[in-house]
Amino acid sequence: MSVYKDKERNTYYFITRINGKQVKRRGFKTKKEALLAEAQLENEGNVEQIISFEFIADEYMKWYKTRRKESSFKKLRSVITVHLKPYFKKKALHTIRQRDIIKFHDHLIETKLSAATAKKIHQILSALFNFAIKNEYTKDNPARVVGNIEMKENKHMNYWTLDEFKAFIKQVDNIVYHTLFMTLYYSGMRTGELVALTWSDIDFTNNTINVNKTLAGTKITTTKTESSTRIITMPNHIMHLLGKLKLHQASKYGFEPKMNYCVFGKFTRYMSKTALDNNYRKYIELSDVKRIRLHDFRHSHASYLINKGVIISVVAARLGHANVSMTLDTYSHLYPSTEKEAVAHMEDDFKPAQIIEFKQKTE
Repeated sequence: MSVYKDKERNTYYFITRINGKQVKRRGFKTKKEALLAEAQLENEGNVEQIISFEFIADEYMKWYKTRRKESSFKKLRSVITVHLKPYFKKKALHTIRQRDIIKFHDHLIETKLSAATAKKIHQILSALFNFAIKNEYTKDNPARVVGNIEMKENKHMNYWTLDEFKAFIKQVDNIVYHTLFMTLYYSGMRTGELVALTWSDIDFTNNTINVNKTLAGTKITTTKTESSTRIITMPNHIMHLLGKLKLHQASKYGFEPKMNYCVFGKFTRYMSKTALDNNYRKYIELSDVKRIRLHDFRHSHASYLINKGVIISVVAARLGHANVSMTLDTYSHLYPSTEKEAVAHMEDDFKPAQIIEFKQKTE
């Protein structure tokens, strides 16, 4: 028997040979557990029953943290620590069956989470089981067999019409925040993408903004997905505002306009989330419009485009969605076309005078 101490993790592991192949298992809290697992593996080829869900969850988080963005890891950790570990706890991994997943779905429904949140929790649970399979801790993924939770998404979302936005922006008397909110509304960018902009991203010749990074917490990282990296064409009045802001900053801070500083910040210091939130709250209270989140500016832009009759592929491209189906899933309920309206377009295809009248034959 070959059991060793993993000093870095303060756990034990063993190495043995099964059918001529070297097998290694780790993560045991005591030497006794490791010895038992090794003996059991050699006799039955099954070590799963002493591996707890809690242990696999912790291992998955360690693996994920070294391979994903910090912001993504924080979201994953939140789901695991708030929803998954408290429910499954130290339950042996191989004893979690399909019926347990279904009961967990019932638990999520009872907690009255949104459909999107519940579905995301299930996705992470299934990914955790896939991780366990790849690392030979188990052979089955009951979450994948059951499928995602059956909940209907609430399609209602908050957004501002153009009139509501005009009522809000009229109260914003600071050039930095006026330009920021105008750009946010007319670009559909995520807030992190907007705040991360530097002047080299603004192309005044072609009236475009190059979205190639985002501010996640206090760090600049790559955009959320590959498709989020995009070039957005902007209207002239927004580019005019951005030009005025650049000259204002050059005059106020004394830097050369050609220098690559933050668009919405000071020199190389990006605007903090706290400053943005506080100022947004101040202008909301002055404008007497319904309160929406800053992220809802993105929904407002999508709604604005849809109501202008812009085709869905263009909406998807501006928002940085990976495919059109993602955009349709999110915003299909905003499209005003109904079956009656679709039929109305058919009415003028043939005028009454163009319709051939058939005389009924008499016997």
